[in-house]
Amino acid sequence: MITSRVRAAALVVLAIEVPLAAALLVANSTSSARALEPGPHAFLQTHPDGSPVTWDPCSPIGYVVNWDHAPDGALPLLTDAVATVEDATGLTFTALGATRVDPTSDAAVDVLPAGAEVLISWVPTGEEQLYADGEAVGWARPLAAGGGYVRGQVSLDAGWFAAASPAQARRVVLHELGHLVGLDHAGDDGQLMGAHGTPTAFQQGDLEGLAELGPRSGPRCS
Repeated sequence: MITSRVRAAALVVLAIEVPLAAALLVANSTSSARALEPGPHAFLQTHPDGSPVTWDPCSPIGYVVNWDHAPDGALPLLTDAVATVEDATGLTFTALGATRVDPTSDAAVDVLPAGAEVLISWVPTGEEQLYADGEAVGWARPLAAGGGYVRGQVSLDAGWFAAASPAQARRVVLHELGHLVGLDHAGDDGQLMGAHGTPTAFQQGDLEGLAELGPRSGPRCS
């Protein structure tokens, strides 16, 4: 949560066919290889060995966008935020265009166009989806199967974004994309991923956590 209205935690749904029974929600997970005192960060799910559940670091994450309720400036806002997360993680996102898939449908991520793993959309203020874990201006869920994330969704409050400043809007999009790639709330509001965080850019703890979610801390992909 980065404002009083952003939900307390990202909703994480494990795919039934390959449950991650041993996955834990942990706070301040760290890498033993660090030379410096780590900044605060947390992961939505971890494997039994303590490593975070991640997207496949060697495959691009295809995403589509439902622009039906998007505010002015949404395209450059989203493009910039995605590039920022790519830089921080080493993951690659591929924009696959627009979709008319209803983001409020329970089956939304199951009917995406070929090649798309993620749906990003703006939804009307008051939409029930934004209240899954309390009143929110942004909501994200990555879905895991087979030990890694394979689908995901980000929904953003169209009314709030229409009135928000560029800095406020960027903060919320970055926060929700942080959840999408696997970060939980940091337990420190000095981080952008803090539940009530106010920074408009990723901080030390955020960046350390994001780096652990991509190929820079795992398999090196050619």
